[in-house]
Amino acid sequence: MSDSGTLFPNILQPAATLKAYAPMGVKFWENQETALEGLKEFADGWFARRHKAMQAALEAAKHIGDADTPSDIVREYQNWLTREMELLAEDGKAYQQQVLRAGAQLSAQPEEQQVPMAPAHPSARPEAPQTNNRRTG
Repeated sequence: MSDSGTLFPNILQPAATLKAYAPMGVKFWENQETALEGLKEFADGWFARRHKAMQAALEAAKHIGDADTPSDIVREYQNWLTREMELLAEDGKAYQQQVLRAGAQLSAQPEEQQVPMAPAHPSARPEAPQTNNRRTG
């Protein structure tokens, strides 16, 4: 067995590193909370729209059952279908707004929280800019 000095070199160094990354962890969980609140709002709206759709379908079924003529049946069906399509469009709009809010939240990260990454190896350097000029001679 080797001694504990080689098994755990610089055991206190990770604590300093974790302290440096702690603000990013806090920001991550704050963003997680914001995302969950947004998803809950979206889901609540979706369930409310589904409830409206169910009520509209129930009313349409009752009216269709009471219809006297085929044209009454078609009219009730068209009214129901129109309402369903309106609710579907509301679903799409709510989804689009949710995605836009999430994207805005992700892109609103302050620069001070972005940690510059060191090159993986000392020989890893950015490439020199390429020009389209050819050497002659």
